[in-house]
Amino acid sequence: MHIDWDLHYSRWVINDGEPELHVGDVFDWFAVSFWSDSPLIPTAERTRTAVAIADGCYRVNAEVTYLSHDPKQAACIIDFGIKAISEAGGILGIPLPLGCQEGDYVTGEVRLELPLCTTVHPHNLHHRWRVNRISADLTSYVQHSADRVVRRDGSQFLYKDVAGTDSVQATKYLLHCSDLNP
Repeated sequence: MHIDWDLHYSRWVINDGEPELHVGDVFDWFAVSFWSDSPLIPTAERTRTAVAIADGCYRVNAEVTYLSHDPKQAACIIDFGIKAISEAGGILGIPLPLGCQEGDYVTGEVRLELPLCTTVHPHNLHHRWRVNRISADLTSYVQHSADRVVRRDGSQFLYKDVAGTDSVQATKYLLHCSDLNP
């Protein structure tokens, strides 16, 4: 299956020593991570699919292929055409339903990211990518009065196509990439 993927690439990852990337670059990355704004839900549908939706998100149907049983390194891997890892470091922790087990299927919306590192796990998540296009995320941030947290302004997403991540200073970039793995 040939799909182009939208991978979030954070400025802080670049600032921590990872490379600036440019349209046309081919690069290797050890893993893809995923996060979700809400927990994924169980499904009886036993297929692996990913459909691109707005703002670099995907609606996925995925098999849970790995669950860490170490409470100090909570992590899971799901497979929706590619395998992606999520770890407990986020606000929601691992976005799987309670009682979920390896072999179960889940569905929901996820974003994909090139992580700086991941926990130790027994799976090969390595990919080779070709950058087809780069969009700098220039969406403004606003403070929400209810919880005083600064978040992206979801009413006004703003992206600018750029030649490379060093062309425009942004907090995040969307790398529109082809997966070169067979």
